Amino acid sequence: MSAAPPRSSAATGSLRPAASVILVTRTGGLRLLWVRRSEANPFLGGFHSFPGGRHAREDGLLGGDEAANLRTMARCAARELFEETGLLSGFTGSPPPAEAQRLLRTDVLDGKAEFWPAAEGSWGLRFDPASYIPCGRWITPHFSRARFDTNFFFVEMDAAPEPDVWPGELESGAWIDPREAARLWEDDQVVLAMPTLHTIRVLAEGGHGLPGRLHEIPEANGVPSRHVLVRPAITMVPLRSETLPPATHTNAVVIGDQDAVIVDPGSADPEELEALDRVVRESLGPGGRVTAILLTHRHRDHIAGVAATRERYRVPVWGHAECAERLPLDRVLREGDVIDFPGRHARRLRVIEAPGHARSHLAFFEETSRTLIVGDVASGLGTVVIAPPDGNMRDYLATLERLRALDALTLIPGHGPPHRGVERLFDLLIEHRRLRESQVLRALATGPLSEAALRAKVYADTPGADPELAAKTLAGHLEKLVEEGRVRVTPEGVTLLS
Repeated sequence: MSAAPPRSSAATGSLRPAASVILVTRTGGLRLLWVRRSEANPFLGGFHSFPGGRHAREDGLLGGDEAANLRTMARCAARELFEETGLLSGFTGSPPPAEAQRLLRTDVLDGKAEFWPAAEGSWGLRFDPASYIPCGRWITPHFSRARFDTNFFFVEMDAAPEPDVWPGELESGAWIDPREAARLWEDDQVVLAMPTLHTIRVLAEGGHGLPGRLHEIPEANGVPSRHVLVRPAITMVPLRSETLPPATHTNAVVIGDQDAVIVDPGSADPEELEALDRVVRESLGPGGRVTAILLTHRHRDHIAGVAATRERYRVPVWGHAECAERLPLDRVLREGDVIDFPGRHARRLRVIEAPGHARSHLAFFEETSRTLIVGDVASGLGTVVIAPPDGNMRDYLATLERLRALDALTLIPGHGPPHRGVERLFDLLIEHRRLRESQVLRALATGPLSEAALRAKVYADTPGADPELAAKTLAGHLEKLVEEGRVRVTPEGVTLLS
């Protein structure tokens, strides 16, 4: 096992210290407690995970020796377990009646009280950090905007009290046989964060050697994962690329567990392509091979690694006809084309033309798991730039409506983490564009403006926005309004017509 080194909130930079509880009981067979995150949660919304959360000042100081840090993070885990599920574990003494516990939870969640002064003060409880056994340290991959340095703790309970999850960051919680949890994953019924999937797989093999078996892989010892298993036989591989901030990586996707295809190898960096190749080799079944490279669109941060990837695997490149203007294309993909992948987890990709961000844009809908690979139609890190003439706002809004109607369960964007609350994401993207359009019209209601003055008014609510990117997207909104006969754009400025 690798325990957390000395650290503090400042020392970890963008990494936020956090703790999580792998709570198990052997009563009635080995079971573990998992929770489902709300689909509105900006971090892993809709995923199943374990109770846990960020370090708070009341948990104690960080930055000392390893043992002291782990004791502090054990307190964090115990506090988060209580806040999220109402369960107390690792304490000696007699807790107060359930109603008093609920009142404290309410006050803590409302920011009116702290947990530890009540638990160790008025309640008279004593916490034993030795009951929280360190069993791994997971660091959020580099591609994510919100990154956590999370200590996991293995905790056994004699009984299995029912968790009391209140709607908010979480939607539900339950005890489950890890073998059943693994089956739900294999059958595309749940989406799991990587630490959760690893834990379930280990526990599904039996309760022996715990918790030692939980930290036998590098990712459980502070090595950020280079990939995300979104669904069985669908793996997202973020590659560091020459892309627009705040993104630093472009998501390649490997689909299939016998033969496989690679979507959007967007980096030409040999080290990044080696990371992609490791995932490819692990994905292929006996005698399997890469059969094609698929492209969502022709922008450089999605095609930079195509030549090297084509050469490595000796495979054709498939994409929209307009991609042929940037690179050799072996097959033109069109709306409704279907690509089948036999294997342990059979997959079927349907091609969907998705213009808006780019004329060359395609999306790929995996029909069995209802997973939607959208390239730059959506981002896990912010809004999408719609820059004429390649981008078109009317097309983009129509694409959002069409993709929303698919009722996808999981979405893989071109940049940032995957999404579970797909319908809500599309609703937010559509609402955001409509809001920007209404801001344009309101700003023009008092009279004509230069494009620079209009941009300043429309983006006054986002002072940190890149002015060049804001200008490009504003041009997309104006092009749409001109096409609809609602504004006129001349060298002198922009005028509202109706």
